[in-house]
Amino acid sequence: MTETENLAIESAEIEDEVSILRHLKKRITTPIVDFLAADRSGKTDMLGKAFLLVPALASTLVIILILGFLWFESTPVLTDPAGGPGIIIGPTWDPNRNLYGIGIFIVGSLLCTLIAIGIAVPVGIGGAVFLSEFCPMRLRQPIKMITEMMAAIPSIVYGLWAYIVMVPYIKNTLAPALQSNPITAWMPWFQGDTNGLSLLAGGLILAIMLLPTVVTITTDALQTVPRSLREASLALGATQSETARKIVISAALPGVGAAVVLSLGRAVGETMAVLMVTGNSLQIPYTLFDPTYVMTSIITNQLGYAFVFPLWRSALFAVGLVLMIISICFTLTAKMFIRWGMKTRGYI
Repeated sequence: MTETENLAIESAEIEDEVSILRHLKKRITTPIVDFLAADRSGKTDMLGKAFLLVPALASTLVIILILGFLWFESTPVLTDPAGGPGIIIGPTWDPNRNLYGIGIFIVGSLLCTLIAIGIAVPVGIGGAVFLSEFCPMRLRQPIKMITEMMAAIPSIVYGLWAYIVMVPYIKNTLAPALQSNPITAWMPWFQGDTNGLSLLAGGLILAIMLLPTVVTITTDALQTVPRSLREASLALGATQSETARKIVISAALPGVGAAVVLSLGRAVGETMAVLMVTGNSLQIPYTLFDPTYVMTSIITNQLGYAFVFPLWRSALFAVGLVLMIISICFTLTAKMFIRWGMKTRGYI
């Protein structure tokens, strides 16, 4: 390559850098110039936009900072020969032997969440449809108020109730009934002895805790659907149930999706109630009656002991990092499904 060609390449690179700097300068100075040139109302409007931008950026920054902090604290165990990225699928957790497999906690959390969402979302949407479309007006507000009050009950209270009522019921009534019934006795997920502290108990109490969120948000979304859509559907000969199922729920899909997203976030991150009823056993559950251990519970139980042991402490922060990533992935996946549903219905 000749010297002339080298000079031409360097000149082009310098020109590109200058162009980028000019563009950046323009992006920075243009709002300032517009602000100085605007009248009083224009300046007020621009200042309002700037102030509203701050909380939006702050929420994003908080998530980034939390992820960065968790990554920093997790680095020792992820780079140590005793740990490494393989701990994510490791089945054994034994800090005394420097074994920090968090796979059992991931499985426990995912299974509890799956059971809770599988119960809470259909039941919650059904309850919201009843309140919005079929419930008499004199009963609607009292039922909705009671449902909203359920969301304010502390999780420790739910946990105490489940420990006293639900756990003995599963041990003494539900498990024997399912295991002796010819229809369900052969099913592998109903096998095994149980003391009531089980995966099923964790999933059920989570479902109960999620119901107020699903019902309240979905009801509000259904009530925002214009009445004209209902009247048009009924005028075309549809029944009230067909209108609710095919028109109202479809039109309220974004709000229903928001209820599901919020439920997912709470289900994955719930701690106290699940800790009290799942048995906290370091094993992967193979049936609904097996005890399990979730990610939030292991952090709550062991962080106080582990804080003076760097590798153990780092492993618990790694559990938190994985929990955060799973929560974000759940939210993004739910948003993608909501967007797909809105697109197929012509909303976007």
